[in-house]
Amino acid sequence: MKKNRVLTLLSVAIFMFFGLLQTANAGMVGSQQLLPKISAQVNVGQIRLDIQNQLVDLGVEQQQAENRVAAMTDSQIAEINQKISELPAGASAGGVLLTIFIVLVITDVIGATDIFPFINSVK
Repeated sequence: MKKNRVLTLLSVAIFMFFGLLQTANAGMVGSQQLLPKISAQVNVGQIRLDIQNQLVDLGVEQQQAENRVAAMTDSQIAEINQKISELPAGASAGGVLLTIFIVLVITDVIGATDIFPFINSVK
């Protein structure tokens, strides 16, 4: 009993000692330090508008373009800004059809469906 009490008091003392050692450092922030951050935010805002306009030019509706750009992070905006001319506005039908075909082949192989007669089931 006495041993538990000593351990408890020791634990509380150590916790309080190390808990009180944490200090916060604050300092003055000059305008010279803030200007690069503010100009970067303005540039990102302009890039967002440019990407939105380019999406509209590629055939995306205005409201959808606004929603898509608003949902993007700054790193995504920077990446898309570099690749906007290469990216398609929508998904290609060939990729969708290929994905559906692969899913159907896999379900035929495991025996869940029997769509293609040339595929032998594992069962």
